[in-house]
Amino acid sequence: MPRVSISPIKVGELSFLILDCPSDTTLPAYLPVLEEHHVTDLVRICEGSPYSPKPLEDSGIRVHDNMKFTDGTAPGKDVVAKWLDLNDEAFFNSTEKGRCIAVHCVSGIGRAPVLVAVSLVEGGMDSLDAIAYIRKARRGALNRNQIAFLDSYKKRKNGFGTKKATPKQSAVTNGSSNSSTTPAASGSGEDKKKSGFISKMFGKK
Repeated sequence: MPRVSISPIKVGELSFLILDCPSDTTLPAYLPVLEEHHVTDLVRICEGSPYSPKPLEDSGIRVHDNMKFTDGTAPGKDVVAKWLDLNDEAFFNSTEKGRCIAVHCVSGIGRAPVLVAVSLVEGGMDSLDAIAYIRKARRGALNRNQIAFLDSYKKRKNGFGTKKATPKQSAVTNGSSNSSTTPAASGSGEDKKKSGFISKMFGKK
């Protein structure tokens, strides 16, 4: 059986599954995992995804191909808006509870995590806590440009759906079933931020 690389992220009512990009050969191994995590929507960020979406659609999973952006970059406003609209629909404006959104780029360490981090910030988490939280679940996630984007990200005024997600979190597990500790509730974002934070994340002054 091909190895699957998944990182579940569950924060309040938000539930995501970060993947690396399947292929037609490996997709059958992902299907039971997606079903186990109650995935109802899968977002494909990378261009030319090397597998047919038909097995996913046959399993009742909607495949979204309208949120693509360039490898190594941060998402534009249009992509963020579509992503958050999907979050609203899946988690707050649906009668179906326990839904999960799967998302992948090529390796699942850049574009997919940055979208999930945007959701955590919108849900009430400090941006730097969101970065650290995702990096603990997905080793090597987020590059300098993406961290800078998240560090300066401004939340929407109205928040999610008809109610706000809370920063209370359940355990995060990665592919090896390790769990991570929930970050402490933060105060204001400005109180949390340190000068030179991005350089420190990369071990440079």
